[in-house]
Amino acid sequence: MIRIDLFRHVHPAINMWRIKRLQALLSITGIAIGVAGFVVVVAMGQGAREEFSRAVRVLGTSTVIVNSTSSDDKPQLNSAMLFDLKRLMGHELSAMAPVQHEYRTAYIGRKQQRVRLVGTNTSYREVFSLVMASGHFLAPYDLRRRQRVAVLGRDIALDLFSSTQVTGRLLRLGKEWFTVIGVLGNDRLPVIKLASFQAPDTSRSIYIPMTVMSEGGIDDLAFSQLLLKFADDQRIPAATPLLHRIFGASRFKQQKLELIIPYELLIKKKQFQNMLEFFLLGISTIILAVGVTGVLNVMLVSVNTRRSEIGLRRAVGATKNDILQQFMVEGVLLAVVGGSIGLLAGWGLGSIVASWFELPVAFDIQTILIGFFVAFLAGVLSAIYPAIKAAGLHPVEALRS
Repeated sequence: MIRIDLFRHVHPAINMWRIKRLQALLSITGIAIGVAGFVVVVAMGQGAREEFSRAVRVLGTSTVIVNSTSSDDKPQLNSAMLFDLKRLMGHELSAMAPVQHEYRTAYIGRKQQRVRLVGTNTSYREVFSLVMASGHFLAPYDLRRRQRVAVLGRDIALDLFSSTQVTGRLLRLGKEWFTVIGVLGNDRLPVIKLASFQAPDTSRSIYIPMTVMSEGGIDDLAFSQLLLKFADDQRIPAATPLLHRIFGASRFKQQKLELIIPYELLIKKKQFQNMLEFFLLGISTIILAVGVTGVLNVMLVSVNTRRSEIGLRRAVGATKNDILQQFMVEGVLLAVVGGSIGLLAGWGLGSIVASWFELPVAFDIQTILIGFFVAFLAGVLSAIYPAIKAAGLHPVEALRS
């Protein structure tokens, strides 16, 4: 019965829009802009939560990154820095992984693929909590003996060998041959970017000993990135000044280095995003209020201009509830149309915000439901008073007018 009533009231609502085109268009626009703003705020909040959880999953809360910002490809970090860090704060650290990467072509028979080659040590696995599908990760003796061994990301192994059980197989990287000693598991880590640091896609990377990549012994390494994992995140604030002093030492002054503390960057980024969300929420609320006022005005004008129609309907048997339903449906339908347009506009606006401010935005079913709920609520709030006023008109007085 309710469904039939809804369809019966849609046609009068459309007729009302035709008569009051400008007012209806302005009302729909106000609702659309307001809903679009709410949708963007919700999507930004969801995106921030997802980014935070991804970053914590990849790096944890106790990781610090030393990154070379030099424009050339020459590694800016070396073994001397590792020795200083071990001597001054070795008891604070649980893992220390130098990293150098480049791109090479991998060959297996007639198959070939461009891959990201990562030179590192045994601690890299601990920093990123990597899981093995087969074999083992780089071992200390692989670095000491400069063994030409490789650990493959899962997707690389499947692309080249069509299997993850490839331990002992040979692989050519550029002009050098390597023996596969392990394949990473399918727990793919998401790619994240913080400042100048970008965590790699572990499933599409190949890992070899740092000593092979830098063509030097353990005491003579050259690399462009250093990952430090502290025993717990409570030690980072006290260790940060010491890290700055180490990087400020005379032999490091000429090197362009950047100290990145992911957890602090995430907190600052989240604070900025919260302020932007608050700003957008305020503007959206104001615009939505204007849209609701517009719908309210259109509905009140509609009631006043249709008094004789209301009186005639009451005279032929329509109840107060019928009149109430009619005007509620008209108001809610007006808002839902505006809300639907607002959802599409919100998707586009969210993409622009994500691009301009480099902020994560995530649209899901929750965002869509919230958008429709806001539109529906706006329609109810704007239509309830005019609907009650219309239903309360006396039939005889309405016909006289």
